[in-house]
Amino acid sequence: MLRGPQWQTHALSVLCLSVVLVSCGGVRVATTFPVPPNALTVTSSPESIVLTTSQRNALGFQYGPPDGTIGVLANGGAYTFFMAGGSTSTCTGTPFTGGTYRLGGSLTSINASYGCSAAITPSPDGDPNGYTFDRDYAGGGPVLAVTSAAGAAGVLHIYHGESQGGACSGLGKCFYSSLGMAISKDRGATFSKLGEILQPYVTRSSIINANANLEVGGGTLLIADGNGQHIPNLAAADPSSVFLYVFYSDLDPAAATSSPCNQDSCLAVARAPLAQVVEDAFSGNTAAFPTLFKKFYKGGFTEPGTSGDPNAAANSGHYTPVIATPGSFPSVLYDAAIQQYLIAYTTGNNTIEIRHGSALLSWSSPVASGTITHRPNSILYPTLIGDGADPATGNGEPWLFYVTAPSWPDWSTAALVSRRLQLANK
Repeated sequence: MLRGPQWQTHALSVLCLSVVLVSCGGVRVATTFPVPPNALTVTSSPESIVLTTSQRNALGFQYGPPDGTIGVLANGGAYTFFMAGGSTSTCTGTPFTGGTYRLGGSLTSINASYGCSAAITPSPDGDPNGYTFDRDYAGGGPVLAVTSAAGAAGVLHIYHGESQGGACSGLGKCFYSSLGMAISKDRGATFSKLGEILQPYVTRSSIINANANLEVGGGTLLIADGNGQHIPNLAAADPSSVFLYVFYSDLDPAAATSSPCNQDSCLAVARAPLAQVVEDAFSGNTAAFPTLFKKFYKGGFTEPGTSGDPNAAANSGHYTPVIATPGSFPSVLYDAAIQQYLIAYTTGNNTIEIRHGSALLSWSSPVASGTITHRPNSILYPTLIGDGADPATGNGEPWLFYVTAPSWPDWSTAALVSRRLQLANK
């Protein structure tokens, strides 16, 4: 099961918006941007507990939620949350099952389990394309509300899948993780898998045979133009210049010529034309998904997101780190008040770093005032959530959710907490 980065990853010798798109033209190659100066201050409120261990148990969970990045849909004044977790015998819908679960509540209290029924579960016999990336674990959070060309409503969901084997301390079995995508046509009550979309560069066997883990994260979904910049009026945008970006962690010895990214997993980004993703999702064209997303590599999105091998026996595409640091579980949000993107991620299981940038390919150094530590406790799974009507967009005071635990990976003492951030340009 996914229990946060174990920092045993092999050292070699990754939000909600409603859109309507009808066509998609050519792919524009992005350019790199200068690293912006650190021109932001972040003031965070004290931690507030959102879900205690006893509350998670009462909802029917043994581990999680969330066991990864959180997805959020707004329903007027209420919210629907999508989180990975593993259930107990008291879960009425799918007892003793790990997967993606739908919960309800507010940004300060999550109290509805919707019958405790997993909407995504592992595929022991392979996903719709026969890929085995999620045969032992499947669960995720990030969601994106979309509308087809015919006007049908849907929700895209990105989830973390694992194939497990070998022997690793702490978890028993080792894991190799990848990202898959699914679609719901009933507002997230159920999902249909679409296929694997992102695989780390290194092969599965190279990790499992070395008795190591490889953490890809939970993914994060964001819409931007070809240069990774915010689109103020999506309805008026040329569909050929609108892309769906996914942030994750990748491992590739060719990613850098020196430490850390030539040995450790660093932060990466991939993208696909949004209109094509929506069209293939609604039509059920699952065969397209392993080839839809391209990794950012040396100034362009040119490298394949997966290897095309159902068992990850071949290398996928190379990548260039978008942030050259060994971070995990990146979460990205656009804040309208400061007209900047924020990215939050964990390092070393005990620190959350926050950076900002005007484009998705250009990030500042870590904002000192935004760095959060909780030693000796572990900190995992950061998720940025907007403070207005749209959970994908901040307005100067976004929320930051994360899991904290004194004895990780022991879920019996873990809690989901939140902080309110206040953002100001210097």
